[in-house]
Amino acid sequence: MLHEKEFQIWPDARLLEQLRLDDRKAFEILYRKYSSKLFYAAYNIFRDKDVCEDLVQELFIDLWTKRNQLNITSLEAYLKVAIRHRVLFYLRTKKASVDITVIETLVEKYSADSKLFQADIAHLLEDGVAQLPEKCRQIFTLSRKEYLSNKEIATRLNISIKTVENQITIALRYLRTGLTDYLPSVVALLLLYTFGK
Repeated sequence: MLHEKEFQIWPDARLLEQLRLDDRKAFEILYRKYSSKLFYAAYNIFRDKDVCEDLVQELFIDLWTKRNQLNITSLEAYLKVAIRHRVLFYLRTKKASVDITVIETLVEKYSADSKLFQADIAHLLEDGVAQLPEKCRQIFTLSRKEYLSNKEIATRLNISIKTVENQITIALRYLRTGLTDYLPSVVALLLLYTFGK
């Protein structure tokens, strides 16, 4: 029996061989190596710890269940595709909603080397903002583009802070709904960028 330290330095291909032979230690090492990365990729989109943990657990349960039939040449590539499919399926079944501000943050963080991707997402968001009712659009723009606080917006527009909060909530709800058709491709691209970093 190998010591765990020796086992951990094995390449994925060797660990996969051991996994096909029902080796639980190889499975545990693969789990420790990749589970947090997969969780982080899903959590960047959902911000729901339980959902993300479930998706990662399901992926690894599936990996263990199919261990004897696995024909994987690159484990990391396989896991990237597998988590992407699980995330997209989860979105398609409308069990989850995506936070628009998270999408904006991820676009800025992960698309610095992809101006086309950044432009496409920005265009989708701009179109959505343009469709908002005038007052709602004005408040949302002051909040997200000029970075004014709710109190500053209320003072500038001579309205209550509660009205500002309500209008921002309405805007975010509308933008989430408007982006529903695009979410699978947006999420796939974001996961691709998340794994690439």
